[in-house]
Amino acid sequence: MKKFYFLLFFGLLFNIGFSQESICEKFKIGKFLYTSEGLPDITVTRTKTTQTETIKESPEVIQGTIVWKSNCTYEFIFTKGPVPELIGKTMSVEIFNINGNMAKGKALFEGKYVNFGLEKLD
Repeated sequence: MKKFYFLLFFGLLFNIGFSQESICEKFKIGKFLYTSEGLPDITVTRTKTTQTETIKESPEVIQGTIVWKSNCTYEFIFTKGPVPELIGKTMSVEIFNINGNMAKGKALFEGKYVNFGLEKLD
């Protein structure tokens, strides 16, 4: 009986881990829109290793390299942007609470957290 519960427990963990991976997979590559109140309209274009953020009605563009650390977390290293002091700095990002094409996330940068909403456009 103990063996049954042991196998059941690890089977559930295994399924949860792989279902989380497939859920976050759709947020790794594509075009997205930040949906948080207080943030300007920012469109995000993400490939496997890069991310470009474009602010609507602004010439400002932020670019960076992405290093995925786990299924739903990555590091964003600034490579281009309007603030030269940010170039080379790293921000840690986690995606969670996924519901269809919507997700929530949080970013840690220089000791401060920023929460955001994210909508997958394509």
